[in-house]
Amino acid sequence: MSATGDESTTTMAAPHRLEIDWDRREPVSFTVQAALGDVEGCSAVELDPLADYVDPDALEAFFSGSAAEVATRSLSFEYEGYTVHVDGTGHVRIN
Repeated sequence: MSATGDESTTTMAAPHRLEIDWDRREPVSFTVQAALGDVEGCSAVELDPLADYVDPDALEAFFSGSAAEVATRSLSFEYEGYTVHVDGTGHVRIN
């Protein structure tokens, strides 16, 4: 897992993207699982647990705080051969 203040990840031609609704405070871990389910063409509950790849509580804590603080954060981790990139503006990208 890596965390940065700016985005420096190489992307494939058509990465999968999903928006996080920060106003509703939908859990980041839920959004990541939903995006992975979309990529795999299955329900999120059919996937390996996210906790096998990243600590969901740490993920939520990393993206908590004021909107100004959270907007500058980004995090990438590996999940079953995919690179998952989450940024504080509410974007999840899966390559």
